[in-house]
Amino acid sequence: MKYRKFFPIIAVTLLFILMLACSQTNTSPSTPTQAATVTLVPATPTNTAKPTSTPKPTVTPNVAATQQIEELNARLQTYVDEGYISTSKGDLYQLDDYQNEFAQINYFSDPAGTGYENKVKNFVFRADFDWENAVKNPETSGCGVFFRLQENGDFYSAYLDTERVVVGGYSASAGKFVRRFGVTKGKGTVTFGNPAKANFTLIAKEEMMYVLVDDKFVGSYTLYADKLLDPGYFAYFLKSGTNSGFGTRCKITNSTLWVPK
Repeated sequence: MKYRKFFPIIAVTLLFILMLACSQTNTSPSTPTQAATVTLVPATPTNTAKPTSTPKPTVTPNVAATQQIEELNARLQTYVDEGYISTSKGDLYQLDDYQNEFAQINYFSDPAGTGYENKVKNFVFRADFDWENAVKNPETSGCGVFFRLQENGDFYSAYLDTERVVVGGYSASAGKFVRRFGVTKGKGTVTFGNPAKANFTLIAKEEMMYVLVDDKFVGSYTLYADKLLDPGYFAYFLKSGTNSGFGTRCKITNSTLWVPK
């Protein structure tokens, strides 16, 4: 898969900053919210050859690996019990690590391959995020992933900031902006310093998305019901929060992608 020119170049405006500031106060856990339209704009992606995916073995004589599988099965059963996924049967893939720094405020970095080459719709992604900003109080920034990424440039995005989980969706049919989704259930907020480290779990199930940080439920989000319904590619990115110095640094390790059967 080559990451062709998925994303348009759109000027970041003062409207984004004002709308983002307003949206931070909306943390009602009781009813779905529609967040303000924002202009989170990625840079033009560089063509990147599609990497080869490698299934992680599910049977091994190694004691540590066997323990990891047992922990995975227990975790998946918890997700079934909570309604995050419909089945605990699936395939687990070990993804590549990611490390990058980017200094262009309010922009996404280019999408980066994860080592998983297939399109996917429903999944459980789990990884360790390690990020840092060059300034004390940056705009929203952190490590993230694109999912259901389409050849025409449409995508969903989710990244972990020091204060919140930011979920967005871009569809050319809806205009030249990335729409930010409000929290359907939960607060969607976190508290981290700078630099920050956390375990991030993202679960996509049809039109719903669930986020856990350090294995604690943070929020659920209702995605589009009439678009971005098909499987798409999965990629890493970082969201820059400043133009100063190195901008934002992101490191993603111990990444796995579980795909239900």
